[in-house]
Amino acid sequence: MQLAEGVDDGTWTHHLRRGDYSKWFREAIKDEVLADQASQIERQAELSPAESRALIKEVISEHYTLPASSPAA
Repeated sequence: MQLAEGVDDGTWTHHLRRGDYSKWFREAIKDEVLADQASQIERQAELSPAESRALIKEVISEHYTLPASSPAA
């Protein structure tokens, strides 16, 4: 996610339209569910680079961020 934030919009969109993000999640990360969700985002041509980047970041966070622990009572 940190690398994605440093990529210019043109490069981001180029890789998004080629399906590179879902391919990377599927082949390098070995996460089929994340890859499928990313693929759905990649197919939404109407999204701006900022919107697609935010959606990809959201699905990554859903899969790989631990839930916040509740405060002790």
